[in-house]
Amino acid sequence: MTKTVSLAAPYLNLAVFVCLAAVLIASAAGADIPYSAMIIQVFLGGFIGGVTNKIAITMLFERKWFLPGSGVLLKEHHRIVHSLARTVESHLISSEMIQEELRKLLQPVKIEKAEKILNSVLNEFRDDVIGYLRSENVRHEITDGLRNNLGFLGKFLNVTRIKEYEEMADTIIAELESRLSGFRVSRQMLAKTIQRIGTLEDFLFMPRNEILMKHYQTDKSLMQLLFEKINIREMVIDRLSTYKPSQVRDIIEENIRAHLLWLEVFGVILGMLFTGVLLLVMNAFSR
Repeated sequence: MTKTVSLAAPYLNLAVFVCLAAVLIASAAGADIPYSAMIIQVFLGGFIGGVTNKIAITMLFERKWFLPGSGVLLKEHHRIVHSLARTVESHLISSEMIQEELRKLLQPVKIEKAEKILNSVLNEFRDDVIGYLRSENVRHEITDGLRNNLGFLGKFLNVTRIKEYEEMADTIIAELESRLSGFRVSRQMLAKTIQRIGTLEDFLFMPRNEILMKHYQTDKSLMQLLFEKINIREMVIDRLSTYKPSQVRDIIEENIRAHLLWLEVFGVILGMLFTGVLLLVMNAFSR
């Protein structure tokens, strides 16, 4: 239906004008048209209604020197951006809505399923991590770290060849590789973790989190801390402020132009209807 209106609206005013002109020309030529005066006034009312509504719509989106107050969306860019940001924050993407959606996603997961998922992730990246440990860059970094931090004992072991820095680095890498190769997440590990910090939902939403209290000295939940740092309204304002006024206007126009065309259609229809009713009432009282 909207598509039909989008196609018809631009030509409706023209059609009414053509009909009006045809009746006027025919009447001027002496043609006998029943109720020609009433028909002319009805068409005139429809034409005026459609044209005035079209001008009003044009004044929203375009700035014309001969239309005082036109270009509303261009002139009120700053207020429109802040209004859109308030609407987004209040009705579309509030912190409460996001938290509610997260709660829905964080349904309790069975320990067996969590164990399987985590071990699959480990298996996916295990070879890459081991390959990284075997690289020369890592060996050099560990060797330099031993040389800089072991002090006199390290120098003594290295000089006496009891244990050179490179050999110590190889031993550390071999031990890390061995532990990583055999490491798997067990149900016991997950159970202890859940016992300590709770479920993932507890970790995100419950206040007085042990880890946060220890490292950040706060009894707020992790989500409370996150949303204190996130200002949705300011994010929207910052984003929209990067657009030129004409770009914001185009975004709004793209979304509501088809609906505004109904105003043109109703302007014509209601203009003709009200004019016809008014003429009937006037005729009824004039008798």
